Amino acid sequence: MNYRSKNHFSSLNDLFSEFNSNKKLNENTPQQKQQEIDSSPIPKKMARLKKQEINYHSLVDLNQINKGIEVVLPNYEPTKCSQNNNGLIKAYAANTNQGIIRTYNEDRVSIILNIIKPQHRASETWPKCAFFGVYDGHGGSACADFLRDNLHQYVTRQSEFPWNPVAAIKKGFEMAEKDFLSQAIESYSKGTQERSGSCALISLVVGDYCYVANVGDCRAILSLEKGKKIMELSVDHKPEIEYERIKRNGGKIYQTHLINENGTQIIGPYRVFPGRLSVSRAFGDIEAKLEQFGGNQKVVIAQPDIQIFRITQDSDFIVIGCDGIFDKMKSEEVIKKIWAELEQQRNTNNLHGQISAAVDSVLKEVVLRKSSDNITLLIVAFNELVKSQQTSQSKINSISNQIELLQAFLKNKINDENQPELNQKKQSPITKFFNQAERKHFSQKENYDAMFNKIRSSNNF
Repeated sequence: MNYRSKNHFSSLNDLFSEFNSNKKLNENTPQQKQQEIDSSPIPKKMARLKKQEINYHSLVDLNQINKGIEVVLPNYEPTKCSQNNNGLIKAYAANTNQGIIRTYNEDRVSIILNIIKPQHRASETWPKCAFFGVYDGHGGSACADFLRDNLHQYVTRQSEFPWNPVAAIKKGFEMAEKDFLSQAIESYSKGTQERSGSCALISLVVGDYCYVANVGDCRAILSLEKGKKIMELSVDHKPEIEYERIKRNGGKIYQTHLINENGTQIIGPYRVFPGRLSVSRAFGDIEAKLEQFGGNQKVVIAQPDIQIFRITQDSDFIVIGCDGIFDKMKSEEVIKKIWAELEQQRNTNNLHGQISAAVDSVLKEVVLRKSSDNITLLIVAFNELVKSQQTSQSKINSISNQIELLQAFLKNKINDENQPELNQKKQSPITKFFNQAERKHFSQKENYDAMFNKIRSSNNF
């Protein structure tokens, strides 16, 4: 999500209208939303200025998408993934990209696998802890950068951590919000208008429990029982969802209705006032919160919703994504897409690579659905998900075949010894499988056992 770009969607809508006039979109394609802070039509001069802010290099990509050609995202970097497991965390992978329209990326990701204890608590015995965060910035990247670099420390340095993670999260979020607003005020005093903000969604693993805390419209989903069940671990903090709270605290929500240059009516998202944001909870956003800037600190808040679950054998993985993902895909679709990619990657027999490929697969799907936002996805796996059965099954078959051959040979060997005249007339194919030198080793029962153990050990059976 980006504050500045959300005020420049008229030209974006024109772009999609042009595509729609050339090719009818599938009925299942989500309708493109127009977002604007004004309720009045945009003057043509202003519209031309706004068109200059579109990344024209991406327009070729959008045409390619319409024709079904695979597109490489601008400034794409390979998905980062784990190399080894870490306790209950078997693997993780994450990627963030500016998307196909914007020329900048204000999303951030934080991964801390081993929480370091403060020196004054070094003698304490802590459970294994890990921290994952996705931060969706708007109005600049300063707030998202601040959260990426510091939010985990605000939480884990609370005296309640790790024995009362819920209290530590609440206090840590409150302190982080307070300190960033203080920095923004200081910036204003120096002549720099620091108006950025950020949504935040974290997953904090403490022992075998996972705490998911959300501020804003990022989303977390848990896959269970090999994808048979899913559980949404967060609620999107949208103005229309929190209407009662906003109204009770002196705020308002509104929705714009515009007519673009092509005469098409565009209905924008719900926004909250003060702040003009399309989310009802966020860090930062000084102009929405402080009275000296016309804000109301009780309307747009940074108070998290917290969900808790225990990591068990049924817990597959958790997905954390920004709204750029879920504006175009439902939670069920994301989980289904991930499992489909995991099945395709089954023969790689590498969970880290499988998760990485799944992240890329979702990002590509979102691009095909023409997401206009920054896109960020993080997957954390708690169990082995899919394994290649080909190698292990062929290995088992090989072992079984050799054991059967050995047993058949031993049986025939005993019969041959008891009936030498029959052996001279006919040799079984199994007997021919072993040469003369090998047969000599089977004259004694202990040698039978030795050969059997040799076959078994050679196949790690």
